[in-house]
Amino acid sequence: MGLFGLNEDSSDVVKILIANDSRLEKRILFDGIDRFFPDRSRLIVENCSRGDKALDYILKENPDMVFLDWVLPGIEGPEICRSVREKEGDDDFGYCYIVMTTSMDDRSSIAHGLSSGADDFITKPFHSEDIEARITVGLRLVEAYRKVLRQKEAIDRMSRTDELTGILNRRYVLSCLEKSLDRAQRENRPLSICLCDVDFFKHINDTYGHQAGDFVLRKLGYFMETFLEKRGVAGRYGGDEFLFVFPEADEAEAKEIACSLYERISSAKFVFNGKELPISLSCGFSFVQSPLEHGMWNSSNLIKMADDALYEAKRRGKNRICLYSDEGMEEISSERSYQDLA
Repeated sequence: MGLFGLNEDSSDVVKILIANDSRLEKRILFDGIDRFFPDRSRLIVENCSRGDKALDYILKENPDMVFLDWVLPGIEGPEICRSVREKEGDDDFGYCYIVMTTSMDDRSSIAHGLSSGADDFITKPFHSEDIEARITVGLRLVEAYRKVLRQKEAIDRMSRTDELTGILNRRYVLSCLEKSLDRAQRENRPLSICLCDVDFFKHINDTYGHQAGDFVLRKLGYFMETFLEKRGVAGRYGGDEFLFVFPEADEAEAKEIACSLYERISSAKFVFNGKELPISLSCGFSFVQSPLEHGMWNSSNLIKMADDALYEAKRRGKNRICLYSDEGMEEISSERSYQDLA
């Protein structure tokens, strides 16, 4: 633990709110916090004099710690505590360490304050030692919460991504497709998807080894993720096959995206152990232009059409894109073939 109770390599800022309508008590709290945090670059301290303003700030800004006076204009401290703790049931709301400041030190008042959601008390008149002790305890809890949050985020990331390529895994990209299709049908917007796989991938594994195959998939995953930016999502569908989801992309946009992807892949060099690997992709596109005008769609329909288009691209010699449309199968690109590798 570092000087502030947080990890020394942590770049997180500590955000503290002082909610108190006494200028003198605010000054004492400010001074105590200042002495505890000589490095002000990692500290944000805000203050307010009303309970309703304090509650609004806590719910919007989610501070790490609050020094909350029991008696405030607008809303009193215990009611604020209850509202904050109810909000903390939401997944996207963090934990706020609340120290109640009060002149009441009888057992029933302390019990009432704690049951309302306060973490600790400072009774008036309070001193710098009281403030520093509460900050020390609060920061231990803040760091513990942040550690759990980082672990949760890491687990969530692992559940969403493919370990080899770093892009979305099959389960999650299919979930993205379901959500995108549901929105497309609600709002009657177009949606395009693409299935693609690496031509002669087995030949690459057999000739250059499975490490070379893994290298190809990792590099393709990187290309696909960086290429898409905000246009859609990419996931590893299985083996050497990838699935792209392009929300709100119509036929013309799908063609533009496909050609851009091909330019990116065809211009890239895949060099493994000093040997350049011959890499090309075959892709199958499918899309729905106006879901409400063409009846109910489901993800299985779209994937089946994209898979048929992919099969057609393979049948026609690989290294090309085929699009499944109302007019039938359309070939978008065909630049070179690797039939000699088969």
